[in-house]
Amino acid sequence: MSTLLIDDLSADRAEAQRLFAADPVVLARPYAPGKWNGAWVLHHLADALTVQHDRLRRLQADDKPLLWAFDQDRWANFLGYARRDLRVSAALFAATCDSIIELATLVPSDHYERAGVHSEAGRKTFAEVLTFVHWHTRHHLGQVQAAVDGITWTPKV
Repeated sequence: MSTLLIDDLSADRAEAQRLFAADPVVLARPYAPGKWNGAWVLHHLADALTVQHDRLRRLQADDKPLLWAFDQDRWANFLGYARRDLRVSAALFAATCDSIIELATLVPSDHYERAGVHSEAGRKTFAEVLTFVHWHTRHHLGQVQAAVDGITWTPKV
């Protein structure tokens, strides 16, 4: 695997840990009107990373695995984002990120094209899911940083 992507995932981990440690008052701010606050986005990142981790493991260990989608709003509501401890989510994110980085470095290059079927998006390879992990994390870290800075986040095109 590209060492550049591994470096990117390591940088994502470090930035996420910095944001998990931000002042709870600023993390209580939404990143845009009517959107989640920074703390909820961080809980989502931890949860979503565990889903991506499971997908990556299945793509290596199973033949043609089914990669289930999840409803982020249902997870936020039913998994108690309003009551969750950010320290627990920070530890979960860090450990899961470390495990993904380890897996990415151990997987032989010819296994990066192993594929499964996502329940909504169709065929996905290990390489595609791993690349999405980085994109997804960067996307949401931008939202959290906006909440911390007290500015409205706008997506980058």
